Amino acid sequence: MQTSAVTHRSAEARHGCAPAVWVRVGLAHFWAQSMPGQAGWPGLLHERAAGLNGGPPGDWPALRERIEADWPPGPEHFAGARRFTRLVREQALSVPEAFLLALLGEVEVDHTVTLALAELQGAEGGARAGIHLVVAILETLFGAGAPGPLSLAHGGLSQRGVLIVDGDGPLPLRSVRMEPVLWAVIRGQTVLWPGCAVLPKVGQDRLPRALRARLPQLATLLGDGAVRTLVVRGHAGSGRRGCAVALAELLGRQAITVPLEVWRRCPAFAVACHHAGWLPVIQADLAVGETLDLGEGVDDQAVIVAIGSSGAVAGRDTLEIEVGVPDEDERRALWRHGLGDPALAESMAGRARLSAGVIDGVAGSARLMASHAGEPLTEVHVAAARLDVGAEALRLLAQPVGHRVGREAVVFSPLVDRHLADLVSRAKRRESIWQGLGPTLQATQGTGLRALFVGDSGTGKSLAASFFASELGAPLYRVDLSSVMNKYIGESEKNLALLLDRAIAVDAVLLFDEADSLFGRRNDARHSGERYANMLTNYLLTAIEQHPGIVILTTNSRERIDPAFTRRLDAIIEFPLPGFAERLALWQVHLGARCPDPAVCHMLASYCDFSGGQIRNAVLSAAGSATRGDAPLTEESLVRAIRREYQKLGRALPPQLDAREK
Repeated sequence: MQTSAVTHRSAEARHGCAPAVWVRVGLAHFWAQSMPGQAGWPGLLHERAAGLNGGPPGDWPALRERIEADWPPGPEHFAGARRFTRLVREQALSVPEAFLLALLGEVEVDHTVTLALAELQGAEGGARAGIHLVVAILETLFGAGAPGPLSLAHGGLSQRGVLIVDGDGPLPLRSVRMEPVLWAVIRGQTVLWPGCAVLPKVGQDRLPRALRARLPQLATLLGDGAVRTLVVRGHAGSGRRGCAVALAELLGRQAITVPLEVWRRCPAFAVACHHAGWLPVIQADLAVGETLDLGEGVDDQAVIVAIGSSGAVAGRDTLEIEVGVPDEDERRALWRHGLGDPALAESMAGRARLSAGVIDGVAGSARLMASHAGEPLTEVHVAAARLDVGAEALRLLAQPVGHRVGREAVVFSPLVDRHLADLVSRAKRRESIWQGLGPTLQATQGTGLRALFVGDSGTGKSLAASFFASELGAPLYRVDLSSVMNKYIGESEKNLALLLDRAIAVDAVLLFDEADSLFGRRNDARHSGERYANMLTNYLLTAIEQHPGIVILTTNSRERIDPAFTRRLDAIIEFPLPGFAERLALWQVHLGARCPDPAVCHMLASYCDFSGGQIRNAVLSAAGSATRGDAPLTEESLVRAIRREYQKLGRALPPQLDAREK
């Protein structure tokens, strides 16, 4: 070990010492030449240089001669400063420029250099070097070949952001500095740029198979410089960051997140990325029609931009890819790993189009719920966990409909039952339904499903949507139209795009109640307001048609929906007012164990032409007036509640029921 240390120090002495050493020797020489009566600082600087060098480095003229004799430096020229050597060679820096670079870097990290420069500048100069002082130092140390003020302010180092000129006065009175983190990187230290974070490693098996197959090609394009800006589209949790980490590993680099403002306003950051081996990843939430301009920094450094389905990125040599959802076989393996139950994994693989990260979160939450309840893990726990995932984002524009509706809780006509069953079957097979079909359908296949429920108020449209979502085990969100619609032009489109993106991430079913307010008929557009309304309707129709998830719209009248949307719907289900058989079943399922007598239900169904919603109101009203919370409801209380419902409608109670009210 001792022999190795002596050999290392000899190599430093032979190759001109580290940059930090010859900065101190050069600064001591300048001090001695400029202020010969003050010997304190030169001695202190030489002492510091000797400590860094492992021995006396010699005087400046001899040191300069050794440096210039072997310039530009080779890979081993400066021990422990290979990044510095790389920067010098890539930028073709002269000896004075390299000395300046090291001087401004050491000002940021060593107090002796900082204090020495402050002492040289006097009380008015400040701690950072003024251009007039830097020029004087370089001229004293290197003679006429030293760069002047214009070279410092507008040379290659300044253009790349390595050197930063501050102030707005005459050039000699301005100061010049260097980003401390950049100098730390050039010195080979392990330090991260402020505001950035290292992305954790993620196994490539967490990414969709189709994307994994493209990674080597993408890494080659990034490594060769053919692609400078890689735009990775996908919803939250789809694996955009995992893709960046995988590409960084193939390139032998480290993926880090970087705020957009750092990328735009700190040109030195791109230089730091180049020398530290960072692959910067910018995440941006872009709205419809919005363009992200990365600025000039992208020309010199590859960057990955993670965005959603909206917006565009302006950058040099740009390539876009999309992180899709894993196919059913991949999801089956992910669910099996997360749930530990092959049968449950088989069921979930076909129902929920979720990415690996979302599946992990849902599976972990479902296992925790079952464990705390002391119950075996079931689809009920998975469905409850799905409702929690991503809820904080979706709640900004929609409200969760959390209750599960089983088959025993719904009563519809046989035709509606059959249509709902077909819709549920279609939803469960929306990925595999295309198999074996003709080339035209293969070319237009998609996973989106759009249904319109039409019927009078209270006929069960919203309840049917809850039943449909419960059959799929999917979260149901009722869209808050007041949050989506905005009086400012363009905001409604942005809100809807954001809503759809967030719904895709958790494969939620979206319910647009009273959809005619959004998807109403267009007019002749004689005024600017009408033209914008038509444009908004066009956008809404297109966005819903291209949405890869499930959307249910409800309306009281089919005529209020724009006819152009009819073709874009996969199913239209009419919900008629219930007939006698449906009314009888509705009274029975609403009253349950508190039914006074089967004959009473038969009588109410015969003479009361209520919808399901009105029957619900009547039962709740009668239950509210009951003296006991578990006793059967009386015929009198039910008739009285029915009378109130008829009064709300402005109609009289049927005479057959009027005679029964005591």
